[in-house]
Amino acid sequence: MSIEQKRRDLAALYRELEAGQKEMEAGPIPQNRGEELDQKAKEAETLQTEVEQYERISGLAANGKRMGHVPLPRDEREAKAEQSVIRATPGELFVASQEFQTYKSNGKQGWSGKVDVSNLNGRPVGLKGEAATRFMEAKTNAIPVLGTDAIIPFDRDPEVVRFEEPEILNLRQLFGSLPTTSDTVHYVRHSATNRGAAAQDGRGAAKGYLSVEFAPATTPVQTIPVLSKIAEQDIDDAARLVQIINGEMDLDIRVETERQLLWGSGDDGELEGIFEVGVPEFDRAQQDDTLIDTVRRMRTDLRVNRVIPTALAIHPLDWEEIELEKGSDDRYVWAVIQTVAGPRIWSLPVVEVDSMENEDGVRRMLMGDFTRGATVYDRNMVRLAVGYVNDDFEKNLRTLRAEQRLAFAVKRDYAFSFTETATPTPTAS
Repeated sequence: MSIEQKRRDLAALYRELEAGQKEMEAGPIPQNRGEELDQKAKEAETLQTEVEQYERISGLAANGKRMGHVPLPRDEREAKAEQSVIRATPGELFVASQEFQTYKSNGKQGWSGKVDVSNLNGRPVGLKGEAATRFMEAKTNAIPVLGTDAIIPFDRDPEVVRFEEPEILNLRQLFGSLPTTSDTVHYVRHSATNRGAAAQDGRGAAKGYLSVEFAPATTPVQTIPVLSKIAEQDIDDAARLVQIINGEMDLDIRVETERQLLWGSGDDGELEGIFEVGVPEFDRAQQDDTLIDTVRRMRTDLRVNRVIPTALAIHPLDWEEIELEKGSDDRYVWAVIQTVAGPRIWSLPVVEVDSMENEDGVRRMLMGDFTRGATVYDRNMVRLAVGYVNDDFEKNLRTLRAEQRLAFAVKRDYAFSFTETATPTPTAS
């Protein structure tokens, strides 16, 4: 299949998923329709990965061809520029936005307009064509924007336009994701499948039935916000404001989102995390098993249940224990297999997740089919605004607000397995 055909198929799948989302918002949908939408979502994720891989490879190939290449005619350069992708961070998008510039030009009064500053999974946003040109003018050029000087002081990087580099996976990226425009998501939870295929005992004999158990469920969209005080001077110091947004606020939201996806209680505005839902706990440990043994046994248990695990989420301390494991000859027993997307163990991608240990000191290791087992529904990506709050005026301060709205649904709890690797140490009485 050609890359253009893949793009067309991907666009068609997105349209079908959008139609399916509207059906779910209108009320419960038939079981077979839910399975159909789930399969289409998986197909869309596969095609998206293939398209992104092609774009990354073609970009690297283009970079190689440019070395020592004769300058292109102007019209051809412009055509290639329109096809180039510029990666913009949340802070850069906010500072370069028209809403923020209008807020500054109006004397920094009230609140600025809300600005969506990141796409799914928290990755930098890719800009192309006119949007990329305007962003670059606003970011690094001397061309006036909204009647002002350059938003960010002139500082030219010889590699401003770069193709996306391989990213190390994080927990949020493991789950399937879909957009939503509602404050509540209706979905179908698959609890069991009873196989019925069997030989027919002669002509006219009864045939077996396949039984699939589903249950309609709903999950609310929750808000994960954070506020930060900044000096009024920081609003004019664009480089510092970008650093505050990228280095602190966006990171803070992503860290809390990761915690709630695992441990969220489902109460008081929290997501209902995967451990709160109640996924199966690994129970086939053998005496003297190491973590390496445990990982392999967990993988076997899932595979026997016809689940193909896609990743292992593990705390950095547990991953350290695996990598430092030594045999009786005092040599390391685990040969670490490293790829561009990170390490692997027993053919599974390894994702180091700080949130695998909760605030009570309970630490766990989680394996499963993250794509089919659970879905994140994005209502709003990270959204930013700045304005006055309480006594900001007399202190010459402003309040910067960032928030994300999303929902989380565990559709197949049997697609996961976890084991505890550490428990709180009892305090002496």
